[in-house]
Amino acid sequence: MKVGFIGGKTSIIGFKSLGLETFTVPKPEQAPEIWKGIDLDRFALIFVTEPVYEFLAEDIAELGESGLPVVTVVPSVAGSRGLGRAEIRSLVERATGTSMGLAEQAPPGGRPEKEQ
Repeated sequence: MKVGFIGGKTSIIGFKSLGLETFTVPKPEQAPEIWKGIDLDRFALIFVTEPVYEFLAEDIAELGESGLPVVTVVPSVAGSRGLGRAEIRSLVERATGTSMGLAEQAPPGGRPEKEQ
């Protein structure tokens, strides 16, 4: 099984040299088209940059609790929008019933996230 990375060219370029299979998304709104072309059964883990995740959230949610691939949201080179932190907070809350102190923390250089 492989590890993949989906994002803009500048965000993924270094990961290709580390052996990850990369998928370049020229514009975030093109992400669903690229996602549909990926054979997800070949991957154990897929990293998705935050701008791309915004357009793939529904597709990724359809994976549900199926196991693999695990999809992890990471900041792009442009910085964090807090989506990765929000996703982790949601998973922790679902697993434990509590946020465990993960709420209302500001991402580096950003505004505090509002708990919903």
